Amino acid sequence: MKVQLLSALAFSALVLASCGETKEEVKTEGSVTAGTYTADAAASKVNWKGEVAGVYGHQGFVNLKSGSVTFNDSALTGGEFVVDMSVISPTDSASYKDEEGHRITDLQKHLTTKDFFATDSFPTATFVITSVEGSTVKGNLTVRGKTNEESAEILSSQVVDGVATITGKLVFNRQKYDVAWVHFMKDMVLSNDIAIDFTLVAKK
Repeated sequence: MKVQLLSALAFSALVLASCGETKEEVKTEGSVTAGTYTADAAASKVNWKGEVAGVYGHQGFVNLKSGSVTFNDSALTGGEFVVDMSVISPTDSASYKDEEGHRITDLQKHLTTKDFFATDSFPTATFVITSVEGSTVKGNLTVRGKTNEESAEILSSQVVDGVATITGKLVFNRQKYDVAWVHFMKDMVLSNDIAIDFTLVAKK
């Protein structure tokens, strides 16, 4: 994602599980059959958001490529996801001009370069769940070939007619993944946090 976009990725909007806080358990509503549910990539959403401090922000989306979640009775117990990073799409209207270097397409292209996500070399990002406690999901996030443990917060979970829908948030520090671009204007600080809001739709 471009400069501002990056602060944004998929990705947004979800500062997850705070250290030391007790998360209220999110119970899956509906009739849940234990087992693995395969993600419907077209119906799922991964939105990102980022900011240049005190000036403006960017937001947009990336596409889920594949994924799955596992339930044991009504509890979410595992899952893994692959996100297509080759197209990082901004959807906001902040600071764009119809001139070279300032169009929304310029931001979109910049976010795919080595300044940000280097998608020619790293076309996908992944998240693999390692544990679930209450509404907090911990897992290994891999971006630009770098893997770190991150936490996501599940906001809702339901299964209706064999279709699971899970919403949540995750926030990660881009510097941990070598997404280290610095804004050329010192008074415009590019946030290190990329917030991801997601809606996963998966079928048994």
